[in-house]
Amino acid sequence: MKERWAYLIMFVTLPLAWMSITTFLQPEPMIFPPLGLVLEVIRNDFVSLAYHTGVTLGEALVGYALANVIAIALAVLYLYLPSSEAFSTPWLVVIKNVPFPAVAAILVVTMDDTIWPKVIIVVLICFFPILANLSKGLRSVDSVLLDRMQSIAASRWTIFRKVRWPAAVPYYMAAHENAFTASIIGAIVGEWLFAQKGLGYLIVQATTDYRGDRLYAVTLISSIVSIFAYLVVRGIESWWLKRKDLSR
Repeated sequence: MKERWAYLIMFVTLPLAWMSITTFLQPEPMIFPPLGLVLEVIRNDFVSLAYHTGVTLGEALVGYALANVIAIALAVLYLYLPSSEAFSTPWLVVIKNVPFPAVAAILVVTMDDTIWPKVIIVVLICFFPILANLSKGLRSVDSVLLDRMQSIAASRWTIFRKVRWPAAVPYYMAAHENAFTASIIGAIVGEWLFAQKGLGYLIVQATTDYRGDRLYAVTLISSIVSIFAYLVVRGIESWWLKRKDLSR
């Protein structure tokens, strides 16, 4: 309940602070346009903005789904074949530390302006926190419980389904709080170079045209979408925790 009030206060105070800055400080519209002007851009270009927002969300969701599939597969592989983790870790470290704008440029040159460069950027951004959290969760099993399962000759699949995965779920869901929001940012970053649609494309276009009102409108939409994505993950996590408590 306290967190809900905090978000409500934020959504009320942010417009007030915005209007106070533009009223009393009167900055240049290109640098900090009035809120009314930004909202007018959203109202007049609503169809176009909704279309480009949908494009970015589609890229983010596809990349996020792939990141989950790859991270889960590798976490399970690391659990049952530890040598594979030692072999792949140097490669993952190199990939993680390559600047994403440089990767995006290379992908666009090799794959052209398709959905895949953006999807790959989203995968690279979201994959690592999911893998790290899930690997830690799968290994956080109570050793006593694990010994009991092994003493009754439970199969590896049974132990994974009944013991390891339930223990890993809290870690797995915690990763989504950052990773799911980051997927939208990753899609926007992937759209900065040579894209012809998406929120990233609109940001570049507004900057090139010196349209501060449009730039802030797209930024405001991106922020709202990211906040909504975070709240969705938190809602699912709260529902799961309540369901787990009720099942006890």
